[in-house]
Amino acid sequence: MHAMRSAFVLFLLVFLGPVSRGAVQITYLGTNGYLLEAPGCTLLIDPYFTRLPLYRAGFDLTVQSDPQRVAWGLRQGGVPRHVDAILVTHGHIDHLLDVPPIARQTGARVIASRSSVELAHAMGTPLTQLQHVRWGESVQIGSSRVVVLAASHDRVLGRVPFPGDRPRHLPPRVASDWICGEPIAFLITVKGQRIYVDSGGTPDGPAPRIGAVDLAILGVAMPDARARLPEFLRRLRPRYFLASHQDNFFRPLEAGYSYGPLTDPRGVERVARSFARHSIVLPYFQPWTLR
Repeated sequence: MHAMRSAFVLFLLVFLGPVSRGAVQITYLGTNGYLLEAPGCTLLIDPYFTRLPLYRAGFDLTVQSDPQRVAWGLRQGGVPRHVDAILVTHGHIDHLLDVPPIARQTGARVIASRSSVELAHAMGTPLTQLQHVRWGESVQIGSSRVVVLAASHDRVLGRVPFPGDRPRHLPPRVASDWICGEPIAFLITVKGQRIYVDSGGTPDGPAPRIGAVDLAILGVAMPDARARLPEFLRRLRPRYFLASHQDNFFRPLEAGYSYGPLTDPRGVERVARSFARHSIVLPYFQPWTLR
C-alpha cells in the first residue's frame, strides 16, 4: 500500500502537474542551506549559520546553536519574519542544529524524519510546528507541493558519521547526539517549477519515474556522492544543476566562500557539462531567480 501511494503521488506530479512556469527566487545560505521564495510559499532547506569548528565535531564535544550567528545569517540571507516550512534532509549538526531557534522565530513548520523531529522537539520546537514524514509521502505547503523521497548519506572514511535512527540523548548535548537518522530528499513543485533537493543522494539514484526537473540541487561533498552524480543528472535531466555542500562549513560564513578539503569542484563541473543544460554556482546570500 505504501509503495502504491508513493507511485501515485509521483505520477500526479510528473504527468498532471502545472505546465506554465513562474519565477522562484533562490538564495544560497551556505552548506546545504537554501531559501526558496515564490508567491504563496516561503521555504527554508537545512539552514545552518552557527558553523561550529571542526574540532568540536571531531572530538565529540558539546555543541549548541549560536543565537548571534543565527540572527546574522537570517538578516544576511533576507529570510522573512514568517517562513511556511523548513525542510530537513537529516539530523547532523550542519543541517538541524539551527532549525529549532529558526522555527521558533519564523513560525515555520518543520518537515523532517522521525529522529530529526525528536531532536528538534527536545530542543524546544513545539509539537504543533513539527511534522514527521516518510519516503513517498506528499505535503502541501502553501502554493508548493513537496514529495519526500528516499536518500542516503555520504560516507566519510568508509562510514556514515554519527549513524543511527534513535537519538542517543535528549536533549542532545554533544555532536554525536545529532544522529543522521533517516536521510530524505525532496521534490518541490512550486509555480510550475520542479526542484529536486538532496544532501548526498541515494546509491540507486533518483527513481526514473520522477522525470525531468527544472533545477537539481545535489550534494557533492564526498567522493561517493560525486561517483553517483552522472546517473543522477542522467535521470533528472535538469535545466539547471546546482552543486551543493561544497563549501567548508567549519569556517564562519563571514569569512567568505572556500571549498571543503574533500571536494572536487573541477571534476563536478566536468560532469555537469555533459549532463545538464546549465550548471550554476551561487555565492552566499545573493538571490537568483529560476524562471
